Amino acid sequence: MLRKILTRGKDETVFQLVYFYGICLMLISLPNSIYFVSVAQILMGANWLAEGQYREKFNRFLSNRPALVISSIYLIYLIGIFWTENLAYGIGYDLLNKLPLLTLTFLLASSRPLPQHRLNALPVIFSLAVLVTSFIGLAIFLNNPFIDPRKYSPFVSHVYLGMMVVLTIFLLPLTVSRITLERKWFSLSLGVSAWLLIYLIILGSLTGFLCLLGGLLFLLIREIFLAASTSRKIFAAATLVFGVAAVLALLIFVARPVLKTVNPDPATLSEKTSLGNEYLHDFDENQRENGHLVYYFIAEDELMDAWNERSQIASDSLDFKGQEVRATIFRYLSSKGLRKDREGINDLNNEDIEAIENGVPNYLYTKWPNVLVRLHQSFWEVNEYIRKGNPSGHTFTQRLELWKASWVAFKKHPVKGWGTGDVFAAMDYGLNEINSQLDNFRMKPHNQFLILLIMLGVPGLVLFFGLVFLFVRFSKAYRFLPFNIMLVIVLVAMLGNNLIDFQIGLTFFLFFSLFFGILYRNVANSQNH
Repeated sequence: MLRKILTRGKDETVFQLVYFYGICLMLISLPNSIYFVSVAQILMGANWLAEGQYREKFNRFLSNRPALVISSIYLIYLIGIFWTENLAYGIGYDLLNKLPLLTLTFLLASSRPLPQHRLNALPVIFSLAVLVTSFIGLAIFLNNPFIDPRKYSPFVSHVYLGMMVVLTIFLLPLTVSRITLERKWFSLSLGVSAWLLIYLIILGSLTGFLCLLGGLLFLLIREIFLAASTSRKIFAAATLVFGVAAVLALLIFVARPVLKTVNPDPATLSEKTSLGNEYLHDFDENQRENGHLVYYFIAEDELMDAWNERSQIASDSLDFKGQEVRATIFRYLSSKGLRKDREGINDLNNEDIEAIENGVPNYLYTKWPNVLVRLHQSFWEVNEYIRKGNPSGHTFTQRLELWKASWVAFKKHPVKGWGTGDVFAAMDYGLNEINSQLDNFRMKPHNQFLILLIMLGVPGLVLFFGLVFLFVRFSKAYRFLPFNIMLVIVLVAMLGNNLIDFQIGLTFFLFFSLFFGILYRNVANSQNH
């Protein structure tokens, strides 16, 4: 079978084989290389030109209504260029990055359809690429478990890799069950999905887990409405209720240390260290870790002397994350309810010292999986945002600030928007209007819905999703369960990311839409898979 997939058949031309190889290269590159995603599409374009048969190809494209619809999304952005003030950015970045809406759609819709055995191979090839990338991420994790978990996605953004991992968790078993009846291959696919779930926990991508929850929620609701037997409906409903309760319990568990308040007995504020040194207390600073005040009970001289005896990182230096190690020590000791003195340092074990050296501010982070750590950080960031009003340096609260500014900017031009190239101008306006303390204004909203509203106004947002709806309807891609899961993943990810504005995110969404809506529909039956 592998030889049949990779070698030219009797009725095939070299150009058809190269076309298939180009798609394979693109799928292999999605979790690994932005550069080769582009190279693959350029290769496919050159092959298309070299093959000739242009009249037949144009006719094939023009007769493909779903392809015409989804490529029309590009025209929305093109129209928005006419009232932008930053024409260079609008053309050189926004329109350029969205070219696959035209080019990739045209290439796939105009080329001769792939045979079914090759179409079946494409999801497997993509899944194997994601699997290999996860092993590379695992190796990085085992080598240094304290580095930023985002680096466990070594080649592309952890957000996009998390989305690909979630799709593969569902896609691979569904694909294998469709192309073979051999139980061993289906069992292997389930094993791969189980491993990828573990890798998602290691990766700690909140977007990835939200996408996973979205996919599971979709499947349960689908089962409740479409299951043939009442018992299956009841089981799905019970699972949904249990799942919601489990998620709420987990959120409460993670949020509790952030919401906890431990105030010292006023009588203890005058106490001295065991060495007879006085403690300093910053009564104007109420930052907390696990409820304990960070800048209380500080005997800095003896603390730093004790630290220098146990660590190779000097107390007046930076930790491995580039943060002031002094602040990390204060936060870590506070998270354990320890005072900032020699005894506090002596109560730490070697793993604690190593964690502080690597910029870990809370001892819970050494015990929890990365996804819980990221969730705790988000709660902590919100708490700090409420306390100080400054979101700078914090991923989640920066998003909250950017969303507020985006809405203000949208209300300035709600109908036509600011134009395709003026997102940064719109954000500058919005951030200034809300008197933001962000230290970097040159940021996008991190929300696809908001960025569409800013760029193209309400009509642009309606047209964008209206065309997506028409594509789904005309192509009947909704017949295929993996497509529906992919669409849920994309919609969930759009809530916290500018998915369509980056090449990897756009190619991910576009290819699998075209795969199920154009490529696969020609050879698939009408049953859900």
